[in-house]
Amino acid sequence: MITLSQKLRKIMIEKVRTAGLDAPVQDVANLMNKYQIGCVIIVDDCKPVGIITERDMIKRVICKEIAAESLRAMDVMSKPLVNASPNMRAGDACKIMLEWNIKKLPVVDEGKLVGLVTLTDLLRTEGVIEALNGCALNGVSRRLKKTLEIYFDDGIKKKTRRCPLMYKDGMSVGCQLNKCMWWAGDECAVTKISQKIELEQFNDEVSCTAE
Repeated sequence: MITLSQKLRKIMIEKVRTAGLDAPVQDVANLMNKYQIGCVIIVDDCKPVGIITERDMIKRVICKEIAAESLRAMDVMSKPLVNASPNMRAGDACKIMLEWNIKKLPVVDEGKLVGLVTLTDLLRTEGVIEALNGCALNGVSRRLKKTLEIYFDDGIKKKTRRCPLMYKDGMSVGCQLNKCMWWAGDECAVTKISQKIELEQFNDEVSCTAE
């Protein structure tokens, strides 16, 4: 039975810090530091139009050695703002984040900011890894893959399984089970062959040791 992931309204953080387009970047940094948060949503006339993350600060301020007091939020924010609706499933939202290589996803309802979810929030949610099974990771950044690996390898793999045909650096999140061409009956033919080879190698080693 397929487990559907929860809707974002059940997962999202509702209290999201915001700043205006003309807000000094220094003020945005102070907000992030004060509330120990990784991003601030930038609004124009109460409508969310962009986002400033810690990564934006590093790339567009610190690495360029620009004085923060000389910049406004509009100069540093990432846009257009990628967002989701509160009724979207966590699995679908996670796919959007992988497609856009982002780790923060604002939740917007009828043009109004109502919440925020992170990639970590979604990966902890039941049904998300199942929803990602077979999802290609071509083009996904290394930092997002690292986040996936943490949660995929730390207990979540007990719910699903890695595809033995997957490239070493990861081209998909998991196997596609009976949707895969290598699925035979109620098991993976490649896995069965791999296990047989491993067993034969083990028996050979035991025989050599006995001799």
